Amino acid sequence: MPRVSVVIPTINESGTIEELIEALQEHRDTYDLKIIIVDDGSTDGTVEAIQQLNQRHGNITLIERGRKLGFGTAITDGLKMVLTQNPRPSLIATMDADLSHDPHQLPNLIQQCTRDTLIIGSRYTPGGEIHGWSAYRKTVSWGANLLARVFANIPVKDCTSGYRCYGVDLVQAILPGLESTGYDIQIEILAEATRRGFKVKETSITFQDRTTGESKLKSGQIWEFAKRTYILFRKSEERNRVIKFGIVGLSGALITEGLLWLFTDFFGIYYLLSAVLSTEIAIINNFIWNEVWTFKDRAHGALNDSLTRFVKFNLSRILGMMISVAFLMLLTEVFGIYYLISNLSAVIVVFIINYLLSGAYIW
Repeated sequence: MPRVSVVIPTINESGTIEELIEALQEHRDTYDLKIIIVDDGSTDGTVEAIQQLNQRHGNITLIERGRKLGFGTAITDGLKMVLTQNPRPSLIATMDADLSHDPHQLPNLIQQCTRDTLIIGSRYTPGGEIHGWSAYRKTVSWGANLLARVFANIPVKDCTSGYRCYGVDLVQAILPGLESTGYDIQIEILAEATRRGFKVKETSITFQDRTTGESKLKSGQIWEFAKRTYILFRKSEERNRVIKFGIVGLSGALITEGLLWLFTDFFGIYYLLSAVLSTEIAIINNFIWNEVWTFKDRAHGALNDSLTRFVKFNLSRILGMMISVAFLMLLTEVFGIYYLISNLSAVIVVFIINYLLSGAYIW
């Protein structure tokens, strides 16, 4: 039978840990299954429950770290422990202990995984679902995934999912270089696996928010995630792409100004019509340069695909102009900020929005 190890970090999960482990044991008819629990100082009976479960089943390893050392280090400590097992498993899964990850969906991840592949249980691919989250939590998750995909150049829809299956060769290659201590471990692993040329795929899952216990995601973890995204951005090729995107945007601004003057003062066209014409020509210029230079590595497909991207590009720039005007009016009229400063702020905000739309929606 395929040898599979499952790594599960825990802090005070006595309300769910027994149900989770008993559900995982149901897979022992199909897999040679080992379970590694990494506990960060539980005080609610979680450790005692795990010890009793191991007496019953005999396939559980408990790592007691005594205090909260961080989700990221819990994952890496668990992976290190797996690599010391003899015989070593070919596949390693990670999941949460609060039953938000359905243990009955584990075979779906395992069946698609190989020794050099990472399979992500995705909430955002077709068929994926999220149950029990508030609008705020969904917004935070969506924003985090957008930032990670675009600025860390991670080519998956659910960068933050912790329900995963790793090939052991992939883990052995990337584990020594991991630095994250918190939830940012999820995107660091993806960025490192992608950089090294390993295969990363997604399969849909149904995510159910915890019904017992307390969420471990705090504001400090969100800040650590943002910092990690910036670090990965600096290490990736995305920094050069942003520079190219800015150069293209500057060329479009110069074209708009020059043609506005030419059409209005030289050809005598009404200035508002001149503005529309010059803006559209600048949009065409920007699209062409972004297609053949900025996002050249992503501009795949036939002519129809390029035309589709062009339509999306036009629509995104119209949206950007609307946001720019609204932001300018908000800062100037509501907050009383000097209009030139308001306009500069609007330009920066719209530049970021345009780049996010270009990276996640158009290319």
